Amino acid sequence: MGSLGLPEWMIWGIIAVVLLIAEMVTTVYVALGFALAAVAVAALVWLLPGLPVLVQALIWAMLGLVVWLGLSRWNTARRKGRRDINDFDSLDSLPKSDRRKTPPSDPSQD
Repeated sequence: MGSLGLPEWMIWGIIAVVLLIAEMVTTVYVALGFALAAVAVAALVWLLPGLPVLVQALIWAMLGLVVWLGLSRWNTARRKGRRDINDFDSLDSLPKSDRRKTPPSDPSQD
């Protein structure tokens, strides 16, 4: 039993739900990574009751960090493949017949 009179796996489940709510409010993957790690630790504690709390906390911290780093790398790779909306070329909005292939010559240089 945990400190609240609940089974340890249920406490990890509550931690996971709180972190998932925090992830929905924020824009970073830190809370999501640690929420997924809390779900994994809850399943582990349910399968292996009596696991020391220090071991549970270490597993949660390491797994949370690994999941968070993995999500960060995945998101970075996903963003690199997308076109940046700030790279807008106004000529793309014109019909092909109105686009110039070469810039007009400057009459002052003639």
